Formats: sequence, C-alpha cells, structure tokens
Amino acid sequence: MKRKGLNSVQTKTSNRLLVLQLLCMMGGGSRTELTRRTRLAKMTVSNITAELIQNGVLYEKETLESENQGAGRKQMLLSFSERAPAVIGVWLSRDSCMGIAAAMDLEVLQQRTIPLEEGETAFSLLHKLESLCAFLRDSISGQREVVGVGIASIGPLDIRQGVLLNPPNFFGIRDIPIAEELEKRLELPVFLENDTNAGALAEKYFGRCADCTDFVYVGLTNGLSMGIVLRDSLLHGRHGFAGEAGHTTIDPMGKVCYCGRRGCLETVCTVPALTKAAEAELDSRCTSFEQLCRLCARSSRAADWMLEKLGALVEAMANISNILDPEKIIIGHEGALLPQTILQALETGVNERILAGKQAHISVEPSSFDALAAVYGAAAVVLKKVFDGQVGYSLFFGE
Repeated sequence: MKRKGLNSVQTKTSNRLLVLQLLCMMGGGSRTELTRRTRLAKMTVSNITAELIQNGVLYEKETLESENQGAGRKQMLLSFSERAPAVIGVWLSRDSCMGIAAAMDLEVLQQRTIPLEEGETAFSLLHKLESLCAFLRDSISGQREVVGVGIASIGPLDIRQGVLLNPPNFFGIRDIPIAEELEKRLELPVFLENDTNAGALAEKYFGRCADCTDFVYVGLTNGLSMGIVLRDSLLHGRHGFAGEAGHTTIDPMGKVCYCGRRGCLETVCTVPALTKAAEAELDSRCTSFEQLCRLCARSSRAADWMLEKLGALVEAMANISNILDPEKIIIGHEGALLPQTILQALETGVNERILAGKQAHISVEPSSFDALAAVYGAAAVVLKKVFDGQVGYSLFFGE
C-alpha cells in the first residue's frame, strides 16, 4: 500500500483501513501480530485498535499464551464484538437466491435460500431478492448495523451500473438494474459482481489465496468462467467481461454453444454436461454432480472417465497459465466437490503442459468454501468496498 506523498489525513485513513482489513482476514489477532504484518509503528496500531474498541467494534478476548511473552504486560487477543457491523451476501444462480448475513471475519450469522421457479419474471426476481435481504437484515437488527449488500450473480453483467444483462437460460429475464432497485427498497448500498469473481475475492481475503498475489479461480457449475487476480487486484477488463473462459473455442467442429459459436469449452465442461454424459456413458444413476463426484471417489473407472471429460479444462487451464503465470488455480463452485485424486491429476496435467515446466509449478486446489464460494464471495464484495474506504468508514471509526 503506497503512502508516500499522502497528507496526514489520507495516511491516517489508509492506516486505519489496513489494520481493519487484517483484523477481518485474521479473524482478530494481537497488536503484536498486527504491528508485524502492517509494518506500522506499535503506537499507531495501538491507537487504531483503541478506536475500534471504543466504538464497540472490537473487544479484548483472552490472554495469548506465548513462551516468549516474558514477565511484562500480557498480550491480549482482539476479536470482533457482537455489535460490530455486518454485511449481507447473496448468490443469484439459475436455480435459487442463497443469502448470508456475515460478520466482518465472514462468520455466518444467518442464512436462507429461496428457490427460483418456472415462470419467474423481473418483478418476481426482484421481490425475492428484496425479501431475502430484508430477512437477513432484520434477523440481526438491534445488534449490528449492516454495511451493505453484495450480489454475486450469473452473467453477463454491467457491474459498473449494477445491471443484470441477458443471462442465457434464465427465464428470459434481462436488463434488470438490480443494484439500483435493491438500494431503493432496502436503503442500503448494493454492489453487483460476477459470481466467479466473487469466489475469487473470497479466496483472496479469507481462503487459500490470502498470501497469493496472482491466481485463477475456476468456477465449474452450470457454466464455466474464471475469476482472475493479478498483483492482488481482480481483473475485470475494459467492459467487465474478463474471465469468460467457457467461451473459448476448443473444437471448431464441435457442438453449437448457446452463444452461437461452435465448440466452446462450456459445451463439454459444465456440471449439466458432465452429469448428462455420465448417465449415458457410465450408465450412472447419479442425479447430481455431488453424487457423480462421490462415484468417482470410489470407482477408478468413473474417475478415469471424469479425467478424460475434463481434458479440455486441463488444456484451458494450461493455456491461461502460460498467459498469466499464476501461483495457484482454485477449482470452485461445484468443481470443489471433485475428489482430491482427480484434482491432483488435473494439477499434473496442467504442469506437464506449461512452458516453464518445473521452474513454475502451479498448484491446483479445491475452494476453501466447498461449493459455496460465490455466496461467501458476495459478502466479500462488500468487505472489499470497506477495505478500499468506499463504504462504511464511519461505522468503524465514527467520522
């Protein structure tokens, strides 16, 4: 975080937000640890944490045991209080609206899922989103203020304007200004983000990639896309459509994709495509991808079949690795349910295909959040706005 040339007010704000971000990512911590990780002066960290305690955001929880503690003043563990602000995260998929109310360290305080049904309209969808968010807000009212709402949604989206554009196979619903409409109804800030990008944010701040500057999150679900983090920043691209790997061509003579092109990755590597193929080619009675993954965990024949089907995904991940040189690839959404043996085989396949070879080994790992990274990521979208000083600052520092 650059501080050179900033005036004293900007520096103070920057320092406060840095300490708050680390407290969220760590789920609390000691002043000593905060000082070490922020590289701020000990007194600066003490003053900032004292403000957060005074404003009811933190409290001193318990004594830390340390062999190096000595006979001096005991270290105290700082933790978020039950009065600290909270955030709401909602994952809008083709099947449901899943929401959580979460504390600043992403601890789930309340959750609910509302299914989407045949015949949904823009009006009914907005009503369900409003009802879900209102329930989550009201369930923690009286204890915590809600900073804002994050919506992690299927795309395509105009995230700058907060508009759901024209997602395929989604009841014919299109061009809904979700953020604007929900802000009016809830009287809270609302932020819209692609669900795969949201998954990447969850991993960056609270998951396997907290110490990674460059990684790729692969969302394998009804579709397939990638959330790309480079130099600690989420890559959106000029128009917000970066990461649409599902619509890269893998077979020019292949099936026609719903986008109108032939042989897109999504024609073979999505949860519905894999489940349907398993029914025909494995004589599988699996009615869900989770059941199919369990079958692959106990059957070598099924596992070999799955690896063959995921061959195109391996090629795509190798291609993106040669272009971006990430440290990790995270397999998320329903893809996180794949058995570890298959994930290890995917890792081997990627590393056999990258140009750098052994000099740049890339790990392939499941999401920290199983199949639910998108809903946690929706909450992380709001937290990222807090860390950037765009929302909620006065709720923490009283200014």
